Amino acid sequence: MKTTITDITGASIEVTDLDKAIEQCELCKNSPYKMPSGQTVGENHRYMLYQLETIK
Repeated sequence: MKTTITDITGASIEVTDLDKAIEQCELCKNSPYKMPSGQTVGENHRYMLYQLETIK
């Protein structure tokens, strides 16, 4: 299954393996590192994880 989600900045991300994408977001959802946009990597992964879980 191929689908497209967006990250917290609005960039499109193509997902080809839903389970692997969810696993990656779970691993990174607590990351405190800042992105250039000002949000943390963790905030971004939680945002994407919500979309992925909705699809699943």
